[in-house]
Amino acid sequence: MPDIKLTKKQTVAWDYMMDDSTKEILFGSGAGSGKSFLGCLWVTTMCIKYPGVRYLIGRSVLTQLRLTTLRTLLETFKAMGLTSEQHFTYNQQTNVIKFYNESEIILKDMAATPADPQFDSLGSIELTGVFLDEMTQISQMAYHIIKSRIRFKLNEYKLVGKLFMSCNPGQNYLKKEFYIPYIEERLEPHKKFVMATALDNPHLPEQYIETLRNLPEQQRQRLFLGSWDFMSDIDAIFDFDSISNSMYKFSPNPDDVKRLSCDVSRFGDDRSVVVMWVGLVVTEIFIFRKLSTVQLSDEIRQLMMVYGVHPSNVIVDTDGIGSGVGDQLRGINFVNNSKALHDQNFVNLKSQCYIKLSEMFKQGLISININDPSSVDDLTQELLSVKLKDVDKDNKVAVISKDEQKKILGRSPDISDALMMGMYFHVKNLKSTGRYAISFVR
Repeated sequence: MPDIKLTKKQTVAWDYMMDDSTKEILFGSGAGSGKSFLGCLWVTTMCIKYPGVRYLIGRSVLTQLRLTTLRTLLETFKAMGLTSEQHFTYNQQTNVIKFYNESEIILKDMAATPADPQFDSLGSIELTGVFLDEMTQISQMAYHIIKSRIRFKLNEYKLVGKLFMSCNPGQNYLKKEFYIPYIEERLEPHKKFVMATALDNPHLPEQYIETLRNLPEQQRQRLFLGSWDFMSDIDAIFDFDSISNSMYKFSPNPDDVKRLSCDVSRFGDDRSVVVMWVGLVVTEIFIFRKLSTVQLSDEIRQLMMVYGVHPSNVIVDTDGIGSGVGDQLRGINFVNNSKALHDQNFVNLKSQCYIKLSEMFKQGLISININDPSSVDDLTQELLSVKLKDVDKDNKVAVISKDEQKKILGRSPDISDALMMGMYFHVKNLKSTGRYAISFVR
């Protein structure tokens, strides 16, 4: 290894990267832990040590990889005394870095695209090892497929094919695959998880530490303290396992009713969300930014035409400026604070539909078939932020307001609200919505 001083946590991870048994290493849990540098150092070291090997550095979006991870990689080259042309060449058209000894680093975006939803582009690539940066932005499908490509020159050099991943805490498959098994001391032997935060990196300036320390509470818990349980709360009506287990739980039945549920941006906010349902399968999440009511209505009409959705199966949040969209689409108007259906013991329709949504998740009746990991992570965080309100009082059952959720999340819970509205169709013809329908006992 080059004469570069690693932190204690980086050294632990480095030992796993160089042993003969570990195949997957997840490193991180907070900002500023030196995770990207460590991945770049490992890939470069292996390329220099073993002629003709091929490593891949991936991130969800290639543009972000070039702006961030590639810069770290070039800084790593400099720290190792490697210079352009003499030791390596970088082809910006092919996104390949080639070393003097014929070893290569491939820079690759890992996002699913409409043209390649199954990541077939990875099928022809044979790799010696992989570094995936910011794993919370990379889908579980991409994670599994890339592992199957690690086999190039392993026998020749008697190497163990390894996947190194960096991350910040997220409410996604990484929590289920690594964090929870690690905490419960049941992580598979070939997998390793190294928790590290900015406090483990003595090279950071104090000003950066103070910036992290003064973030809003949710971001502080996640990025400064490295907490994976930053959404946990006894008053939450959703749990991580039931949300995680819903990912691709089952396939949509083409004979099921197709519906759209739409959360319209309020008071000039810039994001509107439309959820596509086929029965109880969420097949698409569409996010529109800074559209007028007329433009948004036109977009939704286009979706109705493409997917064959009848206006009677389109529901729109008509609070705020959403009323304009509802009037133009002539679908079903959803008023959050309207009276609960069937005279049930809920303070409003929104609370009734959120409770119904939580019960259907826990019963395993909903499948979230979405490839975009950022949307899945946002949705998971938003659902986990939904909490019961005034549970210590003998009132009707209520969930906290959207503004209260915004304080928790630091943004508006638009995706979860759009999902919640889809429950209207399942509540309107029912006489019971579970144990919350008549009374609530803590």
